[in-house]
Amino acid sequence: MSAADSAFRDAVDRIRSSDYISIFAAAGAWIALANSAGAESGALSGTARRAAGEPGVGLLRLADRLQATSSWAEGAATVAREIADQLQRAAERSARASEKAARLDVEFDEWRQWQLERNEQLPDGMGVRTANVEAEEQKERLAAEARRELEALGEEFARVIGGTAPPAPEGGAGPGATPVAAGGGGMAGVAGVAGGSFGPMTFHEAGGGVAGRAQVAPNGAVIGTEWHPSAHVLGPEGGDFAGWVRSPSTGFLVDPATGREFDPVAGRWIDPVTGEPFGEVTEYATRLSGLGAGPGAIATAGGLTGAATIAGLYGGAVPPSIGPTGPQQALRNLGLRSRAATRFALHEASLGGRPFTPPPGASAHGG
Repeated sequence: MSAADSAFRDAVDRIRSSDYISIFAAAGAWIALANSAGAESGALSGTARRAAGEPGVGLLRLADRLQATSSWAEGAATVAREIADQLQRAAERSARASEKAARLDVEFDEWRQWQLERNEQLPDGMGVRTANVEAEEQKERLAAEARRELEALGEEFARVIGGTAPPAPEGGAGPGATPVAAGGGGMAGVAGVAGGSFGPMTFHEAGGGVAGRAQVAPNGAVIGTEWHPSAHVLGPEGGDFAGWVRSPSTGFLVDPATGREFDPVAGRWIDPVTGEPFGEVTEYATRLSGLGAGPGAIATAGGLTGAATIAGLYGGAVPPSIGPTGPQQALRNLGLRSRAATRFALHEASLGGRPFTPPPGASAHGG
């Protein structure tokens, strides 16, 4: 294993060690606490006002105590919201980093395979040395990109600093104020990347436990049907987009079977070369349904052979980039996105996200 291989694998493994599904769950727990504390604060404040309106010195004292407790609960809610925001940002950044790591992993495998093939095909000599130099340069580039992604993720995790609990009324913690850690399952992932030390990851079997609670999506993927609020793999609620992956970086929906992308906000397809929306706004702009029987219904990208076939993926509309560049770059990008989306979905399933078994097209692409 070369230095580039080792550096790349180390960076990618560190990125993937962050359990963003657990961090999302921890953020949700803090949000629930904040909402509960806020509601209790309002209830206590209302009770205090009613008590203050009644005659009697004792009730006035009770009203003061209730109002102080209400203020404390509101302060606790504020701290809980701050912590939830920190964890939410860390989880979102981790999801984007995991998606990026999947894409880089696919590219790295391509260059490693290209290098092996050149070493087998070319006679010993300058040709082999030139191929090895080019492959190592590309692998070093990808390793550097993975390290930058890891550093950016560590910077975001460094901002997860918890908060300071408000002093309890009537002589509780006092002005010293008690620091509150973010806690929860999310912090294990945060410490792994930000601190530079992490234990072995525990993977659930990808797609495990799907039997009896699964369905075959229109794109051929087998997906879990239970509710997974933080999952990027769409479930039955996605209609004919079920089994597609919502990119945490762009928000586009990516089909692991074909690699095509769809912008659910604009209601338009994404050019596989330029990354820009193209074509007319489709009927899917306002509802996630229709792909199975509508434009672009095609089993896999494995049989793509040219511009006409690519156009079939997009309801007959030819991506603008196909004209000047031809279909080859589009085919390569579709394959890359197919494999990257598949690896990202499998990794998320291993973290406890929606169970996912790749569609046949993704398997054909080496996903």
